[in-house]
Amino acid sequence: MNGNFNYYELLGVKNDATKEEIKDAYKKQMKKWHPDINKSNEAVNISSRLNEAKEVLLDDEKRKDYDDYLNKKIKENYNRYTQMKKNSKDYDEAGYESEKVTKWQYLKDWLKYSKASNINKAFAFLGVLLESLFCFIIKCILIITAYVSFYLSYFIRSLYSLAYPILGVLAMLFIIMCLTDGVKQTIKNNPGSLTAIILIIAIYVLSYVLPYFSKTLLSPKTFDILYNKIDIALFKRCVGYKD
Repeated sequence: MNGNFNYYELLGVKNDATKEEIKDAYKKQMKKWHPDINKSNEAVNISSRLNEAKEVLLDDEKRKDYDDYLNKKIKENYNRYTQMKKNSKDYDEAGYESEKVTKWQYLKDWLKYSKASNINKAFAFLGVLLESLFCFIIKCILIITAYVSFYLSYFIRSLYSLAYPILGVLAMLFIIMCLTDGVKQTIKNNPGSLTAIILIIAIYVLSYVLPYFSKTLLSPKTFDILYNKIDIALFKRCVGYKD
């Protein structure tokens, strides 16, 4: 048995167990772990902890303090997960300053210690899965769009570098026609020429804009917004966390 289990886990009961259930669980565990019966090296330590668990959970005031401690532990883990600024009077800096838990570690603690009903826990877990999938899809779209933009820019520039001679000749012919017939008459005689010129220039300019767009999509700021403004905000709603 893991000595790091909390008192409820140690006895094998739920957080809302009655005193009778706690007594029955204590007797059952002691039959297994009492040093006179169990000769393993950890029997003394576990039987001692079982006595502690019984003493605390059968005393209303001590049990309330212990439940508050477990709930505080959830909040501490959440704050470590969200990397929120720590308050010196609420946190042991030596124990938590360098620690950081993942969203899934926090969720595991929440499911374990929260007093929410099993139905609410199930919906919360489903909600976290869905919001994580949603954020993952957004992240994939951002990354794919960024890489497509970058390589599209590269493709356009390569295409233009090959087409420079042809575009140069066409531009020269258009200028000669404008000088000979006038700009208005040239455009009138070639109705699609102005549209083609605007399109060619726009695509060329776009080839220089796309890399900046790609860089912005992959910037730390973009992913910080996705993580802090979307992922964590949705996660909070799923588990009912209140700041």
